[in-house]
Amino acid sequence: MQSLNEVTGEFPSSMTPLTCAICGQALYPTDKGNCEVTYHCSSPDARFWDFDRGTVAQHKAKEHWDRSIREVFLNRG
Repeated sequence: MQSLNEVTGEFPSSMTPLTCAICGQALYPTDKGNCEVTYHCSSPDARFWDFDRGTVAQHKAKEHWDRSIREVFLNRG
C-alpha cells in the first residue's frame, strides 16, 4: 500500500521514490485528486513539450511520457 505522503510528492526516508521503467529516472506526480495520484517520468527525454511540434523527436518523447505512467490508488482509512 502506498502512503498518503505520496500526494505531496515527498517520500519518507523509509520509502524509495518511484522510477521510470524505461529509463530509471524519478517519476513525479502530474495529477493529484481524491484517492489517486498519477506519476510520469521526469527525464528530459520524456518532456515532449520541449521538442518542436510534430517532429519524430517529439513523438518519441510523447511515447516515453505515455509509457512511463504509474497510477497509485490510496486508502483513506
